[in-house]
Amino acid sequence: MGKDDKEDSGFGFKDKAKAEETLRLLEQHDMNYRRLTVRGLLGRAKRVLSMTKAEDKIKNIKEAMEVFENWLEKLSANKESKDNGNSKKTEKKQEKKEEKKKENSSDQESSSDVEMDEEEKQPQKALPADTVPGLGFKDKDTAHSTLKELEGRDPDYQKLAIKGLIGRAKRVLTCTRDETKLSNIKEAMSIFEQFLDDFDTQHMSRQNNPYLSLGLVRTAQKLAGDDVTEQQNSFIAAYTSVRGEYKRLRTVASGEGEKTWDIVRNVALKDLKEQYAEAKLFNEKDEPTKEHLQMLLWAYSPEAARVKKYLPETKEENDGSRKRRSSAMDDSPTKRSKE
Repeated sequence: MGKDDKEDSGFGFKDKAKAEETLRLLEQHDMNYRRLTVRGLLGRAKRVLSMTKAEDKIKNIKEAMEVFENWLEKLSANKESKDNGNSKKTEKKQEKKEEKKKENSSDQESSSDVEMDEEEKQPQKALPADTVPGLGFKDKDTAHSTLKELEGRDPDYQKLAIKGLIGRAKRVLTCTRDETKLSNIKEAMSIFEQFLDDFDTQHMSRQNNPYLSLGLVRTAQKLAGDDVTEQQNSFIAAYTSVRGEYKRLRTVASGEGEKTWDIVRNVALKDLKEQYAEAKLFNEKDEPTKEHLQMLLWAYSPEAARVKKYLPETKEENDGSRKRRSSAMDDSPTKRSKE
């Protein structure tokens, strides 16, 4: 395709106006098609962001993504508001229902106007959910339980989840007449609003650890050799099991009764970032240092753009019972610099 926007369909994500126009054009289609298209555009937008350096273009795409994300949140909230969408049991049922819809709609998704990778077009085993279950807003106890459930996860996700709950709670308030329920929900909202105030005051977004692609992590694993811990190997195995879709690590436990991998990763990176705060990250050949590799094995780098520029990705595909890797490792930074 070669372009950010699919011009023949009129759908796109180059800026906020284009995103809003896309939603208007989608109104003539059925809801399932609209949802799949918006999700597909979000995926493409994220890939474009990873390859774009122009600040104005990045800003415009992020504004477009926000329009799409708000639309998806509202869509989810409208479904839950039919039965007040508060109880944990209801939320879990809704999540399972959505996962089943995703699996059953794979054929429709492949025939839509949304550009997808070849891997996504092929029928594959259903992946774990990408949203944390058990979140709610029916009363203050549920609100505190929700914050506890989000503790240790990616700060940006925490903020997004809480803002989404507040938005849904506001909509539920408009269709609730029971004074006790109204009071309970307002108490929960107050707790969430205080969380958001503290979030901004403490600049928690700075603690976010953006993920590197699975291909780069595989390369780091090979470069690290024997300097890979058992825990890091387990993390990479989990990252591989969700096919590099990092959001799904939120529901993949690191062991029976243990924390999920997104939390384990953040704890490990906090220690490494403090330990190697002054460490050199690249050598004279633009290759990651031993210290840098320790962070790369957790799919993170303080200099992600430079890593993407100089470090090749290692691709692996299943071929029956045999696995093969691409020749990406042969294209080493040293070799390319000589050429």
